[in-house]
Amino acid sequence: MKCAICRHGNTVDGRISIVLDKEQTTLVFKDVPAQVCDNCGEEYLSSEINKELLKLANAAIKRGVYLELLKYAA
Repeated sequence: MKCAICRHGNTVDGRISIVLDKEQTTLVFKDVPAQVCDNCGEEYLSSEINKELLKLANAAIKRGVYLELLKYAA
């Protein structure tokens, strides 16, 4: 797809790191599948992956996690 930010690049399959910070919990997800612009580097997540990351984040908050580093696994 055409990048919505720079409007010059196209997105390609890639892997990124995501940091989610809510309340007193910080989660770092490594190796998350995403679409990445080959021109400016803008990152796009699918709605399914976004929902899964938020589900994992809410579970971590309930467990009382302060800081966690996870490798994303679909």
